[in-house]
Amino acid sequence: MDGIILVDKPKGWTSHDVVSKLRKQLNIKRIGHTGTLDPMATGVLVVCLRNATKFVKYLSDHDKEYFAEVTLGISTNTDDITGEITEETQVTHLDVDVLVNALNSFVGTIKQVPPVASAIKINGKRAYEFIHKNQEAPIMTPREVTIHDINLVNEPSFINEKCRFTIHVECSKGTYIRSLARDIGNALDIPATLSNLRRTRVGQFLVKDALPINDITVDQLQLINPIHHLGFQEISIDDEYLFKVSNGAFLPLNLFPTTNETVVCNQQGTALAIYTYDSTKNIMRLSVLL
Repeated sequence: MDGIILVDKPKGWTSHDVVSKLRKQLNIKRIGHTGTLDPMATGVLVVCLRNATKFVKYLSDHDKEYFAEVTLGISTNTDDITGEITEETQVTHLDVDVLVNALNSFVGTIKQVPPVASAIKINGKRAYEFIHKNQEAPIMTPREVTIHDINLVNEPSFINEKCRFTIHVECSKGTYIRSLARDIGNALDIPATLSNLRRTRVGQFLVKDALPINDITVDQLQLINPIHHLGFQEISIDDEYLFKVSNGAFLPLNLFPTTNETVVCNQQGTALAIYTYDSTKNIMRLSVLL
C-alpha cells in the first residue's frame, strides 16, 4: 500500500487531523502530507502512504492554485477571519478598476511577509505560539514568492458595510494567501483579511480527483504512483550499473542528459532511484533509493 492519495480536506480540520484520521482508517503508521492547509481552508491535500513518504520533500515544491475570498473593512492578528479584529472600518464602495490594478501589482516575484500566526520558527518557537501565549508578536522576515496569476472571480459585494470578493490565485510554494489578502488591503489602503479559502490544485493534482476523508477506505483505495508526478527527467541504465545503484554508489555524468534531478530506471522501465547532482564532486549522487 505505497502511493499517493488525494484528500479533499474539510473546513475546521488541521492537516495533522487528516493524517491522524487516515492512520486509523487505513491502519498505516507511515503517512505524510506535502503541504499544510490551515484549518479554515478546504481543498486538495496530497497525502503519501508508506514508502511514498520518501517523495514528500520533492512534491512539496509544486505550485499551488486557490480560490480565496477577501473581506475588506476588517484586519485581524492572524490575517484571516478566525483571528482577533485589530482594525475595522466601513466599506460601502469600491472601484473595480482600482481593485483589478491592485491585484495585478502582485503578479510576479514579490517579497511577502508571512503571517505571525504561522508555523515558522522564531528563536526556537513556532511564530503562532507568541499569539497563543499573548506575547509580543515577533518581526517576520519577508520571503520571496511568485504569484503566477491573480484574477478577480466576481464583482465585489457589500454586506454589513463590509466588502467581499473572490480571487483566483496561481502561485509558487511558500506563498501565504492570508498575507496576500492582507497586502491587497494595504494596496487599497483598507484593512483586509482572508475570509474563505479553497485549494484546487497542487502541482498536477486537482481537487476534482480528491475524495472526502470519510470516503477513503482500504477496499476502495486508488493509489497514485508518485514517480510520474515529480517532473524529473528519466533515464534507463544498463545492467552493469544496477549493483552500483543498489549500493548507493555515484553514477558517471555521461549517463545523464543534464544535471537535473533524475529518476534512474532499469532496462524494463522500473524506477530504481532518484539521483541528484553533487556540484562539490561533479558527480550524480544517490538521493532516494526506491
